[in-house]
Amino acid sequence: MVVFDSEFLKITFDEKNQAVLEEWKLYYGPKIELESFRQPMLELVKAFKANKATKWLADNTEQSRLNEKDQWWLEDDLYPQLVEAGLQHVALVNTKNILGTAIAKNSIRNLSRSVEIEIFNKNQDAKNWLGTL
Repeated sequence: MVVFDSEFLKITFDEKNQAVLEEWKLYYGPKIELESFRQPMLELVKAFKANKATKWLADNTEQSRLNEKDQWWLEDDLYPQLVEAGLQHVALVNTKNILGTAIAKNSIRNLSRSVEIEIFNKNQDAKNWLGTL
């Protein structure tokens, strides 16, 4: 079920796996303004709450390194909201910017040691892992 769809980001809810899937469509760069990045990410929180999801697949293959303000916003605002909404399992997919994926993993882990986080090189591998939980 599609929750949000824009030119650069698609958010869906996978009913079978009870997971929220985030997939970047375009390589994230300076063309996307702060609010254009943040508003769709808040849709992610809404999807978690509305569907009582506990799993998140973040396919960041087409996302480059975030600017500092967006990175702080993720760490201070978005990730805590996701954990509060019930996040328990995270599958991170990234092949272009492994540093960004590592930062996300560490930020979420610092919020809650109970959240299980795995990094994958392929979207299908991430989906398969979430399907086993």
